[in-house]
Amino acid sequence: MSVTSGAIESIREMISSGELGPGDRLPPEHELAERLGVSRGSLREAVRALSQINVLDVRRGDGTYVTSLAPSELLAGMVFAMELLQSQGLEEVLEVRRMILPASAAIAAQRATRRQLDAMHDVVDRLETETDPDEIEKLNRRFTALLGDATGNETLSSILRALHLRGQHVRRAWLTADPVRRDVAFAHQRMLLEAIERGDAEMAQAISNVQIDERQRFIDQLRNRTPAAPATGM
Repeated sequence: MSVTSGAIESIREMISSGELGPGDRLPPEHELAERLGVSRGSLREAVRALSQINVLDVRRGDGTYVTSLAPSELLAGMVFAMELLQSQGLEEVLEVRRMILPASAAIAAQRATRRQLDAMHDVVDRLETETDPDEIEKLNRRFTALLGDATGNETLSSILRALHLRGQHVRRAWLTADPVRRDVAFAHQRMLLEAIERGDAEMAQAISNVQIDERQRFIDQLRNRTPAAPATGM
């Protein structure tokens, strides 16, 4: 383990043990470096690395603080990475979506509030009449965010948003290349919402799997350059 890695691990342990909590200021640099047995240069590298993943907040002229450690803040780096990689590894994205999205839909069916359901209805209503690709993508992103919020799990919600970003270009092509495919996709979205509203976790999970299957069909079509008729139902 390098000296810098050791310093990172030591600071991480101070946070994990509760010695340093959200919003706490780190000891002065010279004091912390002496305590950890590292040079001030190595300590600065460790602090820089932890600030890049939003664990620490370096405030020039003030000091270095532990961030709020909120999942949405800590996962921001993953969201950025997803944006950079959104045109790569689509099979891996679908695999992860299949692990996470159906389960999330099932949880949302058990926990969604009336206010969240009303917001989802507004999005789906607008999707069914919208034709502008940019607006369609924004509405889909909004629905994913609402679904994540409905799980009541901030970490899960952040991961869903990151996955959405990773696949947004394929989704845009999928929903605009063929009006019939788009109508089927929106029908599935309506069915998913109705299942969540009924509290039917099993059906919400099943519909979510169908949506992923449709995405897989479209990617296979692009790869093979052969026509693939959209599904007409469950």
